[in-house]
Amino acid sequence: MYKRFIMAGILVLSVSSCIGYKEPTKENIAQLKENSEVASHIIIPDDWIFDRNANARSLSYDWVTDLKTPQLEALINEGMQYNADIIIAKEKLNQIELAMEIAGSTLYPSVSAVANTSNNLVSESQIRRLALKANWEIDLWGKNKSAQMASTSDYFSAKHQNILLHQSIAAMIAKAYYLNITGNIQEDMIKGYIQKTKELEKIYTVQKKVGTANALDLSNIAAEIISLEGYLEKIRNANTQSRRSLELLTGKYPEGKLTTQNFFNPVHHTIPSSFPLELLESRADIQAYHFQIEKAFYEVQQAKAARLPSLTINSSLGTAGSNVESINSIFSNPLLRVGGGLVSPIFNNGKLKKNVEIKTSQQKQVVEEYSKAVLNALNEVESSLANLNSIEKQSDFNRKAINELKNNINLTQKQIKVGTNNSFVLIRKQRDLLKNEMNLINLELQDKMERINLYMALGAKDFIFS
Repeated sequence: MYKRFIMAGILVLSVSSCIGYKEPTKENIAQLKENSEVASHIIIPDDWIFDRNANARSLSYDWVTDLKTPQLEALINEGMQYNADIIIAKEKLNQIELAMEIAGSTLYPSVSAVANTSNNLVSESQIRRLALKANWEIDLWGKNKSAQMASTSDYFSAKHQNILLHQSIAAMIAKAYYLNITGNIQEDMIKGYIQKTKELEKIYTVQKKVGTANALDLSNIAAEIISLEGYLEKIRNANTQSRRSLELLTGKYPEGKLTTQNFFNPVHHTIPSSFPLELLESRADIQAYHFQIEKAFYEVQQAKAARLPSLTINSSLGTAGSNVESINSIFSNPLLRVGGGLVSPIFNNGKLKKNVEIKTSQQKQVVEEYSKAVLNALNEVESSLANLNSIEKQSDFNRKAINELKNNINLTQKQIKVGTNNSFVLIRKQRDLLKNEMNLINLELQDKMERINLYMALGAKDFIFS
């Protein structure tokens, strides 16, 4: 009769285990985020660029797909497969996933086999023992369940961090790709300009012989050629290094021999003036912090449960025998034991209480880190939009300056023919033109870089570069 009551009690405890366990609801998590000191100081302006009601699916990504080329897509796909950081991160994520599975094992009984032998030195008898032992901690207060869910939340946080790494590597490949294209264009421009200057040097050499040019004109042109060749070498080296960076990102040996095109594809689409708030909320880093908040919630719950009594059920099934018995008769003496134990912490110098306080503080820290990530995301979007707007205005001014300089150079060349101007003035103006053309190339590069930055700041929805 008593055995039945005991078994029934064990069954009830099993069914009603984790009575102290609670799931973090949306309301709980939202409340934790609202209590953030970082967020409390943020005042949303009236001209906020995010629309709370807009659907993320309604946003067009043509403004970033303009940057795609077949070669860039091939390089990014190669990077996703062979990049060293991605390969290492994959193994780290696998380890976290395995740790998550281990954390769940504490919810179930553990079974182990026991086999031992001992000698009685007085009687010279030998005792042999063979048994199966089982232990099971009834998770009354949800301590083990909380530990399992904390590990699960940690896994999903790591998974979003892994997504962010993939996105970041793709963005770095795209930036290195366009940096290399810029170098190719600059190399071609400087080579062409050096060639024209050398042709002008030949003309002045002939003119000096007939008396229409002097040594100063030749010296000015020679100095300009030397200066340009030095600058060309600087550009070549920078371009080689950008190729090495691109090769390294895609998992290749960094020889610096990878070739890219020497022109920019035209950009046809403008940047939207506002964005759905949903994009910001789905950023990989913000999602990673969200799961860190969930993990902290479970860890606080686990720490509180650790202060309460724990109940453990253990049993063993086996046999014992001595060397004076037949080896076959060892199984004629089976032993079965079932028991339980209740352990309750009484005095540990405040260790468990302090642990709850530590976990609560860590929870608050993660909430503040989440708020900081949101603030940084807002800053990244605002900065990229402001930079894109400024780059567009700078490009307009630069184009106007280039057109005026070209017109000025034409007039100067006509004056040289009639003898009212000299080559020094012409070279100076041509150099100013080169600077403005190089600056325009840099502005086009910055435009593409900022488009990538904005795409990343908005969460790289659907991971276009993959």
